[in-house]
Formats: sequence, C-alpha cells, structure tokens
Amino acid sequence: MILNRTEQSDVSNLAQLPDDASEMKLQLIRAAEALAELYRLLEEYAPSWYTQQHHQIAESALRLLKED
Repeated sequence: MILNRTEQSDVSNLAQLPDDASEMKLQLIRAAEALAELYRLLEEYAPSWYTQQHHQIAESALRLLKED
C-alpha cells in the first residue's frame, strides 16, 4: 500500500502522540508547580493589590489542576 504525503504525515503524527502527550503533561506539571509557588508567595506576603477576587481565581485554578 502506498501512502500519499498527507497520509504519511498523519501516520508519523500518530507515532509521536505518546511523546507529545508526555511532554504536554510535563509542561502542565511545571505550570501547576509555578502557579502553586506564586499563590503561596501571594498568600504569604499579601501585597495591597492582591484582592479577594485574585485569591479566589488562583484557588480555583489550583483546584482544577489538582483534579487532573
């Protein structure tokens, strides 16, 4: 069976999915860790501009990340 260029590209993309998924998961973990660290610092130092709304948005984002 001979594959055209588009089909060959699709096949090679399928072969890369596990690596891409692993890389994406690693990037998500790093982003979650960074967000958690920023949240911790904001809670600890409580700058005057850090409102209750900021606090709630950050907590909501962290809860979403912990669900995965």
